[in-house]
Amino acid sequence: MDAAGVPDLVVEPSALYPPWSGAGYYTRELLKAYAALPGHLPVRFLVYRFFLKPGRKPTDRESALLAGIPGAELEFRLRLLPGAVHTLLRKLCLRPPFPLDAFGSGKKRLYFFPDYVGQPVARSPYIPVVFDFGFLKHPETLEGRDHLFLKRYVPGTLKGAARVVVISEYVKNELEQAFGVPKEKIAVIRPAVDHGIFKPDVPFEARKAVRARYRLEGGYVFSLSTLEPRKNFRRLIEAYALLPESLRLDHPLVIAGGKGWKNRDVFDVVTRRGLEKQVRFLGYVPEEDRAPLLREATVFTLPSLYEGFGMPVLEAMACGTPVVTSSGGALPEVGGEAVLYVDPLDPESIAKGIVAALTRPDLREQLSAAGLKRAAEFRWEDGAGALDEIFRLAVVDR
Repeated sequence: MDAAGVPDLVVEPSALYPPWSGAGYYTRELLKAYAALPGHLPVRFLVYRFFLKPGRKPTDRESALLAGIPGAELEFRLRLLPGAVHTLLRKLCLRPPFPLDAFGSGKKRLYFFPDYVGQPVARSPYIPVVFDFGFLKHPETLEGRDHLFLKRYVPGTLKGAARVVVISEYVKNELEQAFGVPKEKIAVIRPAVDHGIFKPDVPFEARKAVRARYRLEGGYVFSLSTLEPRKNFRRLIEAYALLPESLRLDHPLVIAGGKGWKNRDVFDVVTRRGLEKQVRFLGYVPEEDRAPLLREATVFTLPSLYEGFGMPVLEAMACGTPVVTSSGGALPEVGGEAVLYVDPLDPESIAKGIVAALTRPDLREQLSAAGLKRAAEFRWEDGAGALDEIFRLAVVDR
């Protein structure tokens, strides 16, 4: 592709603003690796200003975007509707009707929507990322009316997309079955892990610091995810209550993650089971604390009802921490034969898996070694190469 024909890659960055969820980590790390490739498309983040406040000075959040992706620039767009109207449209599960490329400068653009649905596009090619189909399979677990917004706009977004990125073969199969998207239009680009951060030899000082910061002793059972229904924390705590008291005294259950939604039952079960002194909620933890917290745990567990991938499982394996996780969704794609699987609907099954990992040093050693080997297969550089290929195919197709 000659220089004159190279389009800008315009990224809709809503998933990239901190505090990051799994979608934000995935997008940031993938684009960071992509921006390191020679000959990559110029990356521009789409930033909106309302016509009553048209300033072009970057905010702290927007500056963080640029800091995360070397060489990226901001592209400012003036919204044609007041902010209050946009807020109302979102509450009504609607999006603004104006196409992003309605008033273009003539410069070629490829739009990248790393959060399922972006603004309408009339003529330019675009590529969305689909992380899972929880909005179809478990709509009751979503916050507010998010599932209605996604049900309304995902089908049309997929129909017009030049290519579609998914994060696992499991989601690819769901995409084919639910929407009939041809498999040749779907690219599986798996999440990965920064092996310079998530590793067995996390510095001792970092581990000591997180123990002090969160008032922890090493040897806990750890779980990490947003506190929302799909993560199945209620059954995890029910399972923890089934552990022998001696194990619970030596291995408290520590749960880290943003406050989430629809989680009152999680806190209620702690009270009902009398586990206030044995179950700790850390809240959202900053990025730099994740690896030390994972490494200090005796066991990591994530018995989710449904996952499109499951990045914390991969991060735990990369730290050499034994993993007990769900047999559902895409999690077996992540763990392979390197983790211990349990039935997420059965607290006794979850408890049995945790007890086995806590009481059998040989099993922990086996899981740790297998997890390290498995995690080494997931590299952001591989994903960046695959992303570069589908970007170029999308441009050629048009």
